[in-house]
Amino acid sequence: MARRSKPRGTSRRRRTGMTAQSGSIVVINMIPKALSGEAEQDSEPSLAVDPADPRRIVATAFTPDPMGTGFAPIFVSSDGGMTWAVRSTVPSANVTGDISMWFGGGGRLYGGILKVPGRLLLNVLRTTDAFATTPMSVVVNRSQVDQPFVRAQTIGTRDRVYVGSNDFGSAGGRTATLDISLNGAGTNPEFKKVRIERRGTGSAGQDGPQIRPAVHPGGTVYAAFYGWRSFSATDKVTTDVVVVRDDQGGNGPQAFSALVDPSDNLPGRLVARGVAFVWGRLLGNQRTGGDIAIAVDPRNSRTVYLAWAGLDGADYTLNLRMSTDGGATWSANNLRTKKRATNPALAVNARGTVCFLYQQVTGNGANERWVTTIERSSDNGVTWQSNVLATVPVAVPTPQFQPYIGDYAGLVSAGNTFCGIFSANNSPDATRFPSGVTYQRNHDFQTRRLFDVNGTTQVSVSIDPFFFKVTD
Repeated sequence: MARRSKPRGTSRRRRTGMTAQSGSIVVINMIPKALSGEAEQDSEPSLAVDPADPRRIVATAFTPDPMGTGFAPIFVSSDGGMTWAVRSTVPSANVTGDISMWFGGGGRLYGGILKVPGRLLLNVLRTTDAFATTPMSVVVNRSQVDQPFVRAQTIGTRDRVYVGSNDFGSAGGRTATLDISLNGAGTNPEFKKVRIERRGTGSAGQDGPQIRPAVHPGGTVYAAFYGWRSFSATDKVTTDVVVVRDDQGGNGPQAFSALVDPSDNLPGRLVARGVAFVWGRLLGNQRTGGDIAIAVDPRNSRTVYLAWAGLDGADYTLNLRMSTDGGATWSANNLRTKKRATNPALAVNARGTVCFLYQQVTGNGANERWVTTIERSSDNGVTWQSNVLATVPVAVPTPQFQPYIGDYAGLVSAGNTFCGIFSANNSPDATRFPSGVTYQRNHDFQTRRLFDVNGTTQVSVSIDPFFFKVTD
């Protein structure tokens, strides 16, 4: 993500109340043994699980291609995330900017990337075989787009594909956009741009970079975003938190107009108004600039969960609320409030259990730590079970670029199971993973060291992606 006088583009630039619930948790360091010498800052991870076969999983991060093929890599697993390999199939020069992926039907995989080289150059990608070694196909190619975020859903025999992004080609600074295809599996899929911001963005001149779609199996689609309203000389952003909905999947002339705010009768429910944060202020070693996540209950399209960040006093704080009427009204109070936290992710499983993933800075000074936590509730957020997945030092390793651990993590439901991904310090110290951990790469838990492929040459600590699975 690049930082300008105003944060128009945010693409990555390299080098610059608790209750008991049953369930098991596994945590896997995803770097394969064959890449044990890797010491990159593999931050900003995302995850996609094949709904037809949850053993098939694809993951992404800011990972350079280890083979130097001229294509960027993805991580693939065919055994439910227990082991991982790398496929260099993304048409970008050994690495990408922002990247996310999602499965449609029939094993088809869709992706959205900021291609390298290029300045905010969006590619929407597709492949019929995520595990193949052949490059993915480009189905959309245009510039001046930031932070693509992909979701898809098969309705009948067609894949509906939704790519949220901040599109600077829009007029009047209304940049929050969805690229939509109602037949992504077609021979020549058509994508249309839908501007989901209906209000002015004032001195900010743009919306926030985070445009997050969520799709119900019945076809209802939500999207959440920050509607920026001002950007001050001291980098303070004032914003609304906006949710839009479309009950026809975006198929119509007035797409995403189902929710109207009573304050101005414009499409887009203002869940929170006047939210503030300082663009680029560090939380630990991680820059902040807004965080947002949304998930819909697969059993009921009217039940929706929303998390967002803003200042609570001096603290950058995550807020979690829910709606039971399709986004028209929201819980008056937070279900969860997490100070000094970032990278929220949400998912709801087939039983209606909601899972909330976040990364929080605890302690002070030299004792600051990044603590990655999941919380689950099976009673609409009344009671929660919390599990710490990782607790690692904030200051190690030294950042190579921003974002340090990424602008988002990933969480997906598959039946009653939650699958997720986060990035963290990769020192093989079992005490830092309270829910347990398994490493693929060469390591020694007793001496807490990493080793190269030869098993003897020590490798420096870096940032790795970690997969986790919670069986509810």
